[in-house]
Amino acid sequence: MAAINGTELTLYIANNDVYASATTWIAVALSKSASLSISADLPDVSNKDSSGWSEIIGGQKSWSMDFEALVDLSLTAAAAGVVQTNMNILPLWTYFSQRAKLRVAWGKEDNYWYGDAFIASLEESAEAEQPVSFSGSLTGSGALIYGNQATGTLPTYPGLFA
Repeated sequence: MAAINGTELTLYIANNDVYASATTWIAVALSKSASLSISADLPDVSNKDSSGWSEIIGGQKSWSMDFEALVDLSLTAAAAGVVQTNMNILPLWTYFSQRAKLRVAWGKEDNYWYGDAFIASLEESAEAEQPVSFSGSLTGSGALIYGNQATGTLPTYPGLFA
């Protein structure tokens, strides 16, 4: 079994409107870490016939992505839907302030998780004698899709592999 180095996994954000037919992708600049969380509600359906055992059913699924990166204020902000060359805190702030939906991808080589999300939070941190960093949380809106370029199971988000 081959271990994957965490440095190889990257969070990408679409460079244009989520409703555009073609998508180009930009990695979150100066990224330090990222994580993907997938969960499901499990409603309790226990009843008198459950013989004292808890019973559940599969409920609504949800997902989120968290990330941390270093701040570079020289990377300019852009309005949602405008071509951007770097993705750092200022462009993300613009998406957040406009309540804009983002198209995101997370993975390596030709294996990616894709979906549309909103920025739930952004935080900037500055410790003495340390680089300034920021972190954020993305909350998925709709399905999270797994795509693999090699097997042809890409979702309808072209451009990441261009």
